[in-house]
Amino acid sequence: MHTAGATLALPSAAAAGDVFFDDIPIVLTASRLAQSPIDAPAAVTIIDREMIAASGFTEIHDLLRLVPGFLVAQWPEGSPTVANHGLGDAYNGRVKVMIDGRTVNSPMRGNANWRELPVRTDDIERIEVVRGPNGAAYGANAFQGVVNIITRAPATEDGLTLISRIGQDGFYDHGVRLSGQPDGAVDWRLSGSRRAARTFRSPAENDGMANPQERFVLDTVNFSASTQLSPNDELRLQLGMSDGVHERGTPGSVADPIGEESFRANYLHLAWTRSFGAESDFTLQYYRQSEHVRPGKLAVAELGGRRTRLAVVDVDLDTTRDDLELQYSTRLDPAWQMMIGAGVRQESVRSRDYFNTRGTLYARHAQVFGSLTWQPVEWLKINAGGTFEKHDYSGDLFSPRLAFNIALSQQSSLRLSGGVAYRAPTLLQSDAEQVYREDGAIKALGLRATQRLQPERVRYAELGYVALLADLGLNLDVRVFHESYERYIDERTCWNPAIAADGTVTPLDPNNPLGRLPCRALPPSGYLPYEQTRPQRSSEMLNSGAFVMDGAEFSVDWRRPGWGRVVLSQAFIEIDAGKGVLDEDIEVSAPQAVTSLLLIKELPDRWRASIGYYHNEKMKWLNQGDVVPPRDRVDLKVSRSFGPARSDNEFAITAQSVGGRYPEFHEGKYRAEPQLFASLRLSW
Repeated sequence: MHTAGATLALPSAAAAGDVFFDDIPIVLTASRLAQSPIDAPAAVTIIDREMIAASGFTEIHDLLRLVPGFLVAQWPEGSPTVANHGLGDAYNGRVKVMIDGRTVNSPMRGNANWRELPVRTDDIERIEVVRGPNGAAYGANAFQGVVNIITRAPATEDGLTLISRIGQDGFYDHGVRLSGQPDGAVDWRLSGSRRAARTFRSPAENDGMANPQERFVLDTVNFSASTQLSPNDELRLQLGMSDGVHERGTPGSVADPIGEESFRANYLHLAWTRSFGAESDFTLQYYRQSEHVRPGKLAVAELGGRRTRLAVVDVDLDTTRDDLELQYSTRLDPAWQMMIGAGVRQESVRSRDYFNTRGTLYARHAQVFGSLTWQPVEWLKINAGGTFEKHDYSGDLFSPRLAFNIALSQQSSLRLSGGVAYRAPTLLQSDAEQVYREDGAIKALGLRATQRLQPERVRYAELGYVALLADLGLNLDVRVFHESYERYIDERTCWNPAIAADGTVTPLDPNNPLGRLPCRALPPSGYLPYEQTRPQRSSEMLNSGAFVMDGAEFSVDWRRPGWGRVVLSQAFIEIDAGKGVLDEDIEVSAPQAVTSLLLIKELPDRWRASIGYYHNEKMKWLNQGDVVPPRDRVDLKVSRSFGPARSDNEFAITAQSVGGRYPEFHEGKYRAEPQLFASLRLSW
């Protein structure tokens, strides 16, 4: 197999067919090298094109419901959130998210803006998910997993495709994909779409209080091209954007009125690969991304005091990321394989609301990474890898991993691996200074970075079993793991001392009779609260305690040509919080069991039916979230292909959440809406 097409940057056009369509699956994300899941040093789930189509999902975050242990939730006040094995909140940033190898997590909070990602499900070839820490390959923030969204290579398709989905309550999703001819000097694809949906209504509770609602309209455009500069050199280009408007707010609320928020994301991705042989290549890639949020309404903050006062706040947000990376891999001899690389990155954010400045904040990051695989005997592969990095907010970090893959047969193996991974503090956690002013004076404080945070750390060990039993049409993946977390970054309420007009500071009572914890830093200059004789509260970030997570998970993927396919995933999770953990809800942030089942049934006359079943036990989303009860979701899709035998034409009816609305993210506030829609895909 041509390894040049397996570098993480972008699969080459020449090798795309080999990498993505072999009978034996090949994964790219576990170690930055193309390899069979049998040989990978980490557990990897593949959501392939057939699963994407059969699921009926039109949003990328929903596809992760098919991954063992992954938790997905929508909420109406921000982008959907995804977590692995718990610890999730509204802006969860403990899973690294990439599109064709480029990081798309926000520099601001570390989360991924899932709905606004500049790529559509129709453009995705497959998604590879590393179900555990993978800092050895990707450094800080590949903390609880890695999601690599791999788009369809331009060389794999040609012609024109039109896609249209229309459903109830104003839902629509229209897209077009145009590809160049297969014999051209440049393989290219241009795709675009517009979609809209109402994700949350605002049901009135028994006391008459209304809850937030959300509706969105998003446009996405992507262009991808690749060309062979020479027999050994390939150049690849990707660029695109996502642009849309969210209508958010609470009916009748003064502090959260209904208004429109605009969002735009742009990216450029260039990669050059030089191939030196079948298993030796060099890749150089650069990418730039930017995100801009512009609320159409002005945020309103309560300033406190004996009478509630309101202040208008500038909440515009701009972020950028520039990344340059190189990677070289080669086989030294039949028993040794090596990969080495380096990268530099600069991230920036501008937000007057969160940082109390009109200026732009920057963070810089440099890393070197590598791995060495040794096969001393036919049945054993030993992989040692790691990433050393230097980060403005975390200092020097080293994330190592050691993995042993023991072949039980040509189709199965045991994996024993362990290592260390880190999560670096974000720009928000490191520099936040949220202040509210009136007549030039600071009247109240919000989130503040009052101390230098240490990066979160996890030490992990896992035992895995992988079997690819081609004769039976059966793939098995079993994993048990133990993860020990330290220095968990959390947010807590703290109290600022009373400050008089003449600057006199009255410290909090050292006996703390009301249980008020003092903030770890004095308020900024110019702080003059309305209540000058009483302490005022704000919030701060801090490292909080340690805890242990244990779990087991498995997936069974069985298929028979002409009959269909069954994909079953199950995870069991337990979290045990130790001393010093500020938020005891960490223990219930993971459901004890998570189940997903996708059944695909081939029917006569080119009909196909699929059923998706998703179950979570009771759990609690942290911070802005709350308890959600045990819940079941069932999706149905019936489709029929038509036209020439190899055409992509299809008509389908999809029903999502056929049981109706269900609690999502916060049982008392949010109910996810069901959806029924028809879809038509035509190709020429």
